[in-house]
Amino acid sequence: MSQTQAMGWLRRMASCALAVVLCLGLFACSTPKAEDTTANNDSPDVVADSGRTVIDLAGRSVTVPTDVEHAAAVAGPSYEKVFLLGQADRLAGIHFVMIDRPWVVETNPNVSQLTAIESPGEPNVEGLIELGADVVLFFDYEEPLAAMEAAGLPVVVVQNSTGNPTTADEFIEYQKQEVQVFADTFGADAQAKAAAWIAYFDEKVAYVQERVGSIPDAERKTAVYAYGEEGLGVFSTYSYPSFWLELAGGRNIADESGAEMDTEVTMEQMIAWDPDYIFMGRMDSTEAVTGNAAWAEMSAVQQGNVYLCPDGVMFWDYSSEGVLLMEYLAQKMYPELFADLDMVAEVQDYYETFYNYDLSAENAQRILDHLGPA
Repeated sequence: MSQTQAMGWLRRMASCALAVVLCLGLFACSTPKAEDTTANNDSPDVVADSGRTVIDLAGRSVTVPTDVEHAAAVAGPSYEKVFLLGQADRLAGIHFVMIDRPWVVETNPNVSQLTAIESPGEPNVEGLIELGADVVLFFDYEEPLAAMEAAGLPVVVVQNSTGNPTTADEFIEYQKQEVQVFADTFGADAQAKAAAWIAYFDEKVAYVQERVGSIPDAERKTAVYAYGEEGLGVFSTYSYPSFWLELAGGRNIADESGAEMDTEVTMEQMIAWDPDYIFMGRMDSTEAVTGNAAWAEMSAVQQGNVYLCPDGVMFWDYSSEGVLLMEYLAQKMYPELFADLDMVAEVQDYYETFYNYDLSAENAQRILDHLGPA
């Protein structure tokens, strides 16, 4: 190539490069900025090409995939909330207890295709990686959480073991925050469903409070929410059942134990408390109370106010179905205030609206009676 040809070639290359730079500059100036979603109340920040940032229940910033495809719902209530938001098809594994719960199988037969995660408090990290989990829905347990993150697994804390709400108002906001964290994790598809549930929750709380809110403390029904082989386990201060009882207009007499969350009490203590109502959860029968002569003289037993609480996709006391438990408790304690409340219709509506399941009246009654599908 001659010197003249070489100079001409260089000039042409320089011209091309300048044209490319000008084009890129014009494109950058003319392309509209992506909408800033940080001001959009519920949506998490979008990080270009590197996932989305979610603030979990422990207050941690976690980067999750833009499109979650294989989530591991390890924390106990997490399957129910994923299902609630219509995202069950994105699950790869769930807490082993959930795999064969009757109403889980009935409402979502595909659950049999999911992997049961054993030892959920200390999940097998290698197993989660083999499962293809691109996000893990977990507790706030520090050591297993750190082990999963060290292996490159994004972990979103969706259930705390400490720091529960301490007032009913805090509990109301916390219930909504729990659902919102799941929606933030799964993205746009889940946001509308979360907003609908939050609106429903606020409506039902307002409905119950309008009827029981003015009852003086001294006139509120006393109750315990009991569990265990002998019925002497009780949910106490700051536990979810205690807040559900408070929102329903009752007073959880087990708060007087001084214990947080739950505790075991003596028969003597239970007799001394002599609650107006005994609600039993996570049990299959009231026999521990109604079949034991030691309880026979207690007011709740004498008045026939011992109830086996409903059980659905998840335990009503620690799941999104707790809003139904609040209504159930309110009607049992104050039947005259809630004579128009049709709990069968309430359960049917909930399952159709949030679980996309057509629940018959018969099966709604079976849930209320703590029974499996007909």
